[in-house]
Amino acid sequence: MLRNKHLRLDQEKIERVKRILKANTETEALDKALDRLIQEDQERLSRRRIMNRILELRRSLGRIEEDSAEWIRVARKERMRTRERRT
Repeated sequence: MLRNKHLRLDQEKIERVKRILKANTETEALDKALDRLIQEDQERLSRRRIMNRILELRRSLGRIEEDSAEWIRVARKERMRTRERRT
């Protein structure tokens, strides 16, 4: 949905964004900047979910006295079990 907006913005910032994003108009520059910000936020949330899953796996495994190669093997087995459950 598009709406007209009347905003007071710093013209130098707009010109800089136009150059950075190679936009032809101010509207295009602002639209691209907003798209990029939304994409970065989605990537950040995705990384956070992955990190939380890794931490959850580490907690569920408990303290592993063996070397890190053993931890990796256990994590791979868990990942394979998760994939098998999905199919």
